[in-house]
Amino acid sequence: MDSRALARALCARGVRMGEDPASADVVIVNTCGFIREAKEESLEAIFDVVGRYPDHRLVVMGCLVQRYRSELERDIPEVEAWFGVGELDAVAEHVAAGAAVAGSQTATGGMGSLLRGAWGYIKVSDGCDHRCSFCAIPLIKGPYRGEPLASILDQADQVLAEGARELVLVGQDTALWHEDGCSLPELVERLAEDPRVARVRLMYLQPEHVDERLLEVVAGHPRVCRYLDMPFQHASRAVLRRMRRWGDAHDYLDLIGKARARMPDVSLRSTFIVGFPGETEDDFQQLLDFVTEADLDHAGAFAFSAEEGTAAAVLEPRVSPRVTRKRLARLTSALLDVGELRTVGRIGSNVEVLVDGPAPPDAPEGIVAVGRTEGQAPEVDGVTYLLGPRMPVRGEVVVAEVVDAAGFDLFAEMS
Repeated sequence: MDSRALARALCARGVRMGEDPASADVVIVNTCGFIREAKEESLEAIFDVVGRYPDHRLVVMGCLVQRYRSELERDIPEVEAWFGVGELDAVAEHVAAGAAVAGSQTATGGMGSLLRGAWGYIKVSDGCDHRCSFCAIPLIKGPYRGEPLASILDQADQVLAEGARELVLVGQDTALWHEDGCSLPELVERLAEDPRVARVRLMYLQPEHVDERLLEVVAGHPRVCRYLDMPFQHASRAVLRRMRRWGDAHDYLDLIGKARARMPDVSLRSTFIVGFPGETEDDFQQLLDFVTEADLDHAGAFAFSAEEGTAAAVLEPRVSPRVTRKRLARLTSALLDVGELRTVGRIGSNVEVLVDGPAPPDAPEGIVAVGRTEGQAPEVDGVTYLLGPRMPVRGEVVVAEVVDAAGFDLFAEMS
């Protein structure tokens, strides 16, 4: 999301974007610092650029810098400049100023073209007020801040002008957005009015804020994806209270039941954490029972990461790494079993597929394009491979019959 916004800011300042770091003058690394694995990946990316492109200008930005700027500046002097959260314009100005001194330059941050498919991300908020005991987001991004309506509409106009047909609304708690009597359902309806829009998709809906009005719009508007991304994180009431989270398995199943009563074909995504301090075998079994009964289409599972500064970092008793790994493997297996069964269940049905682009070079014979149904969010869920006698264009919506499935991917024949 921030990488795309930065790419637009750079292009607006006359900086050419490149796909290959070897041929670039400036390499930009956008980092994440929420959990240990993300920090490690970010550091690996920085050191990879330092090692492979020692003569390039290197700029590093993002959450890792926000949390550890002084340590990073001390330990990695090869980096030309460091920028934290909310400094996109400063990054663009810095890179553009260097380009003005050295002549026209090319920058790369692994961003490639501004759109990777027929979708565009729309940031409706940033920061969070929840203070979940495991989460470092408030420490990095600060309190919840809703984007002004004018900014959201401007973002939408930009990505639609670039060729997007699906608007993907994101934020730490998307459902909370409101401005002067206009809440998220009204915002969604307004965005969907644009004739360039084929779909509006909602991501990161905290379950306690998914109300009847929001379900009504998701279920009833023809351009809104019947798709709910709700991070439950666990099912045990005891664990959820230690996480400082709302609800439990009963509340979540009730919410899922309400959604499916309005939309029998709704697709559901969630995320879960295992190995949280104090999680017992009974707590974990409640989670396994829940994911089976919830029958989710897509879900991510993660091992608890003790992030400094969070309340959970000092909670006891700790679950051993060995037990946590075993629980993560069992949960991941259960989620895969449920999700793959739901994917296979779509064989024989007709679906509308938004085309993201041509088939990849290594695609099996007969596949001409790749896209997504309304039940497949970009970059996190499966995709739909299209078979047929013609090559549909990016942004086109085609009707196809699902003829096969592999994992979370569908294979569909265009009619």
